[in-house]
Amino acid sequence: MNSFFGFKSKSAKHEDAVNKGPVTHDVILQPPTSSRLLPPKPKQEGDDEKVRQLRTFLEEYCAAHPCDPAYEPYEARWMNNEMMYHRVLRSVRHDLKHAKKRIQVRSSQLTHSQDTLEWRRDFRPEVIPPDEVAPEAETGKHVITGFDKESRPILYLRPGLENTKPSPRQIRYMPGQESITIVVDFRGASLSTMPSLHTARHVANILQAYYCERLGRAFVVHMPRFISAFFNALSPFLDPVTKDKIRFQDTNMTEFIEPEQLDAQFHGGQYHYQFDFPIYWSSLVQRCGIAQGGQRQLN
Repeated sequence: MNSFFGFKSKSAKHEDAVNKGPVTHDVILQPPTSSRLLPPKPKQEGDDEKVRQLRTFLEEYCAAHPCDPAYEPYEARWMNNEMMYHRVLRSVRHDLKHAKKRIQVRSSQLTHSQDTLEWRRDFRPEVIPPDEVAPEAETGKHVITGFDKESRPILYLRPGLENTKPSPRQIRYMPGQESITIVVDFRGASLSTMPSLHTARHVANILQAYYCERLGRAFVVHMPRFISAFFNALSPFLDPVTKDKIRFQDTNMTEFIEPEQLDAQFHGGQYHYQFDFPIYWSSLVQRCGIAQGGQRQLN
């Protein structure tokens, strides 16, 4: 793998002509029957007891510091997800003390960072009105469609289609999937369309701290030379596990993604998807079960 450090970026070309096929506006929001689910990650000895203590710790805090009643059902669902506690433990190398620090609330007077519970209460990732973030989806700069071979949704990021300025709304327009594969396509990107380093650091922090272990893998393709400095500046803010999941090429993407699930703009892809905002947005909102006010179905 090419790592961030010492990486020599090249202006990538789409080496193979895209095989012409019937164009579709259909968004793939269900994994194919051929995809498989990864088995649960193995637990270390003592993990179950640490999860019990972490859950008790969080429950005691929430009993003493309840959230807004309107948000309580969403917070309860998050707290009752046992895999969340295991993800937090793995993200801090099974250190219970550090897991408690990551998940608890700290006073904003003591630190500029927010830990997971405080961040969720402020950000409310489950209650984001579609109309609030719709402008971030209009150009197709962020598109979720298709699945990799391990049933992870594929998120395509295209900085060259950036249409808005840095704002909290950009941060709120982020997927809350259990695990995702990301394809970052820098085709057509320029310095003016790149997110600021501050925004990129903020997004990296959210993904690593508040959505522990959600990144399955990432491909960075069609990368111009000026972008390497951006990645080198961002690198210190990424943990080693995250860095190891990133690949800087697209020649072997079909090793991880079936051709009919991969956008035909990439090597080996046979999914001739053409972005249509009204079709895409209505399909996504309906699939996610999001009401106009942002409320999601609580299963």
